[in-house]
Amino acid sequence: MSMIKPIEVDWQQETGRLHIRYEHPDGRHTRTPAHRESVPARAVLDLDEDGRLLDADIKGLTPTVVRRLAPYSCSSVTENSGPGISLDADAAWLWLHLRKGPRDRQLRGDAHVLLDFRDGLLAEVTLTLHEARGRTAEMSG
Repeated sequence: MSMIKPIEVDWQQETGRLHIRYEHPDGRHTRTPAHRESVPARAVLDLDEDGRLLDADIKGLTPTVVRRLAPYSCSSVTENSGPGISLDADAAWLWLHLRKGPRDRQLRGDAHVLLDFRDGLLAEVTLTLHEARGRTAEMSG
């Protein structure tokens, strides 16, 4: 379940909007989600030196959303694995790993998050950061 692949990643730094569309395990995808959750959350976005998104951490999810994301709580996603989704249900924290690479900077802030589910799986995520604060990654020597 954790190795579900994003088939579309649209990051618009000017507006702080991220949209990810995931491939269904059987390859199907419809534009109409079966269920949508809309929640406020805290977000941390990691970007590489070219401004490409590496990871999105979404924290402070509601219990309802955590229950819907339960299929991703036993994932084996790591920074060195391919793209994937991982949930820490106890911390109400969703990690969307999109690509490997060194983090150049990080954006943090409050966000509005839309999660679309189809067939019990995450189909799309739209995240909008509100006045993100940026930070350049510290380089270890």
